[in-house]
Amino acid sequence: MSMITIFREITLKQIVTEASKEVTRQQLREQLLSLNDEQTSFEEDKNKTLTEFSLKGADATQLNKIRQQFDTEAGKFHVQRDELRRSMLAVDELTVGDEIIIGSVEGPYELKIGEKLATAVRAEIVLKDGIVVEIRQ
Repeated sequence: MSMITIFREITLKQIVTEASKEVTRQQLREQLLSLNDEQTSFEEDKNKTLTEFSLKGADATQLNKIRQQFDTEAGKFHVQRDELRRSMLAVDELTVGDEIIIGSVEGPYELKIGEKLATAVRAEIVLKDGIVVEIRQ
């Protein structure tokens, strides 16, 4: 056998442009709005649940336990919101022309006898505003 097909991870990189920064900002704003909607719905469900348990005669200990569970969940919204805000600040700090890693995909590669494995397993696809501008092996 003189060759074998292997699967390798291909790093996706993006060249930062003003357009890509704006697209990222818009995506983060949409995520923040979605998170706010989720939190509003969560708060409504929390109030409804607490009211239902109160009407069914739950004692103070049970209600406090339920409140603590809700408070723990509510804390997750705050953490996510903080992460989104940090991401927004990080986008503003990006320099046009920089390359950033945006993810990875897996793809096949025909590995032949005599090739260096290190070369075969490294690959990058470079994008600029969603268009492939370079493939690096």
